This record gives sequence, C-alpha cells and structure tokens, in this order.
Amino acid sequence: MNPAPLTGGPLQGQIALVTGATAFIGRAIALELARRGAHVVVNGRNPEAGQAVINEIAANGYSATFEQADLTNSDAVHAMVDRVAERHGRLDILVASGADASADLPFFRLFKEMRDGGFDNYIRAHWLTRVYAIQAAARVMALHGRGKIVAVGTAAGRVATVGESFIGGATGGMMQMCRVLAREQGRDGIRVNAVAMSYIWDAEPRWGPGSPALEDGH
Repeated sequence: MNPAPLTGGPLQGQIALVTGATAFIGRAIALELARRGAHVVVNGRNPEAGQAVINEIAANGYSATFEQADLTNSDAVHAMVDRVAERHGRLDILVASGADASADLPFFRLFKEMRDGGFDNYIRAHWLTRVYAIQAAARVMALHGRGKIVAVGTAAGRVATVGESFIGGATGGMMQMCRVLAREQGRDGIRVNAVAMSYIWDAEPRWGPGSPALEDGH
C-alpha cells in the first residue's frame, strides 16, 4: 500500500537528485522525496529501470526525470549535475546512494582471504561514488548559498563486524569525510550528513531472507 500523498509537502518545489535510484534503497528514497513534494531527478545506469521509477512516481501524482551517469566516472557525474542545474536553475538536495554495480564485491569475507585489488573495488564502489556526487553537487549549491546533502552508507562503517573489514574501512572513511564536509561546506550554507544503515531486506537474492551470503557470514 502506498503512503498517502502529502498536499503541499515540506519539500514542495525543491529539486532533489538521488544517485543509484533505480532500485532498492535509492528507489525508496526517490519515492519518499517525491511524496514530500520534491521534483526528483532519478539517477542510474539503466534508462529502462529509471523510467520504471519515474512511472511509479508519476502514477502517484508526483514529478521526476531521469539522468544517466556512471557514478564511478567523475566527469560523467559532474556533467550530470551541471545538466540538472541548467535545466532546473539549481539543486536543493542530493542523496548520494548506489554503488558500482560492475564491481564483484564479496561480502562477509575475512581479511586474510581478501586479495589485491579488493580494497580498491570497495573504495570505488562505496566511497568514490559519494565523493564525485557530493563534490559536483556542493559546487552548484554553493552558488546559491544553500543545499542539503545526505550520503548513504552502511553500519559496517560504525560497528566492527567480523568479515567486514574492507567495506567497513571504505564506509568508515566516507563517513569521516562527511563529518569534515559538514564543517567545510557549512560555510557555504550546505548541510552534509551521512546515514549508516544495517540489513535491509529486499528482493535481491543475495540479501533476502535465507540468503547464502548472510548464512555463510553469520
């Protein structure tokens, strides 16, 4: 059942960009921001998946558009944010979610079992995808002296969990970066926060109830 629409919601008229918004957590965030009145720019790699989210938002009476960009490509991310700012005149909200879908990242693997290049993959997927989006958005927001940025991370960056040394290190670094940026970007009227989520049950086989990944790791 869809939540009831908010008439004249608290984000009415604001422009929100959600990266990695074509599925799972990003999709849910995009739907909620739209329900609260924002025009949502849905980012992802797959235009068909992006259109499905836009259609879902539109079916509930809200507005959204799609922007394709590879979050691991700094130039592509900056170009995307520039397009959003040019089309809408500004960017009010960034939710930096998603990850590098091309990275084959093991979950719940002991540190001694990890191989060369593994940490680089985690850095790219869980940190740099946030870095590029935040840097591009903050540059545009600073021109208007205001903005709100939220980076989505995982509780592995806060809680020491066996088998999560690499993802914990990458996410922990990202979250510390956001603490610093809260002070730096605050001088430009931009608020920066990070959220650390634990397990989210969804339709993805490796994470749903009875997932082999969860059973093997815990």
